[in-house]
Amino acid sequence: MTQTFPLNPVLQPEDSAFIDRTLCGDQKAFSQLMQRYLPAVYNYLYRMTQNHEISEEIAQEAFVKAYQNLKNFDRQRPFKPWILRIASNAAISQLRKQSKLVSLNAMEEAGTWTETEHQTAEDLVVQLERKLSTEEVLTALQTLDDKYRQALLLRYQQDLSYEAVAETLGVPLNTVRTWIKRGTEKLKQAVKEMAS
Repeated sequence: MTQTFPLNPVLQPEDSAFIDRTLCGDQKAFSQLMQRYLPAVYNYLYRMTQNHEISEEIAQEAFVKAYQNLKNFDRQRPFKPWILRIASNAAISQLRKQSKLVSLNAMEEAGTWTETEHQTAEDLVVQLERKLSTEEVLTALQTLDDKYRQALLLRYQQDLSYEAVAETLGVPLNTVRTWIKRGTEKLKQAVKEMAS
C-alpha cells in the first residue's frame, strides 16, 4: 500500500497551541511538545550515531535550541521537520568531532533495485531483510556518507515525504531525490559486500 503525503504540510493545530502557550511563558506547553516529538528525534539520532548516550545528549541539545529559537519558527511549516533539522545538524557536528564513521565510496551499480517515490519504508526493509538481519542492515547503513544516511533515515524511518526531507536537511528537493537514489544504491552495495 502506497502512502501519500501532502505536498505542503502545515503546522498541526495542537503544535500551534503548544507553541503559542510556550511563547507566552508556559514551559509545560513546551514539555508537551517535546514529549510529542522526542521519540522520533531520539530514534533518528540513534540511527545516526548508534549510541544511546550520545543520542540522548544531542536530543536534549536539539530541544534546548528549539526552545531558544521558537520565536523564529516559521508557523507556515510543520514542527517535526524543523526539530529534526536541528537534531540532524547537531548530530553531524558530533559525528565530525568523533570521526569514527568510515565512508564507503562503492561504485554505483546499474540494476533493477532502485527506490521510487512511491516505494514505502516496508518495501525497502523487506528487500534488505531478505539478505540481512535488521542489525546487519543498520551496520551497512553506518558505512554510508552522512548525507545519504540522513536522507534515507528521514525518508524511511521517519516516513517523511521528499519535500519534508528537503526542508529538514535544508537542501533542494532534487538533491534529496539524488541522495536517496544514490544512498539506496550504495546501501545495496554495502549489503552485498556484507552478504558475500
